[in-house]
Amino acid sequence: MSAVRAGGDGSSVSVDGIVEAMAVLRTRCPWSSEQDHSSLVKYVREETEELVDALTDFQAQPTPEHREAVIDELGDVLYQVLFHSALLDESGGEDYGHSLGAVIAGLEAKLVRRHPFAFDGLGRNGPMASLEDVEAEYRRIKDEERDAGGHRTDHVGHRSETDGEEAQ
Repeated sequence: MSAVRAGGDGSSVSVDGIVEAMAVLRTRCPWSSEQDHSSLVKYVREETEELVDALTDFQAQPTPEHREAVIDELGDVLYQVLFHSALLDESGGEDYGHSLGAVIAGLEAKLVRRHPFAFDGLGRNGPMASLEDVEAEYRRIKDEERDAGGHRTDHVGHRSETDGEEAQ
């Protein structure tokens, strides 16, 4: 895996550390070692709701405390992704981190594939396309994916036409 920047000082943190921590928990913690996908569903829901609450608080009052609460809740949701990825690794006979790597690589590919206006080779400095063009292209890509029969049901970063809210 690789590192991500963790602070304004340019320091970075490796994903390897949390993968190894999860591996230790799965092998040495009695609670963690007994969990499976089904037993963790309630925690995925709980942590997601807590993130929504923290985001709501932050949007109402963007204080440093509310920002920290959002970061904390994002970590809890990431823990759920990490836990389910570790379970997939175990069930597939893979090394810990394999499924998390697949999740990250798949998300990166999806973001690029579904946003051709943004990933046109100009990087962050290119012009912004119109919202109408982006939405039309996104619908075309989603239809193409659906016709190809892939399991692609998310709406990463685009407005849902049914409820008018930003979908994740």
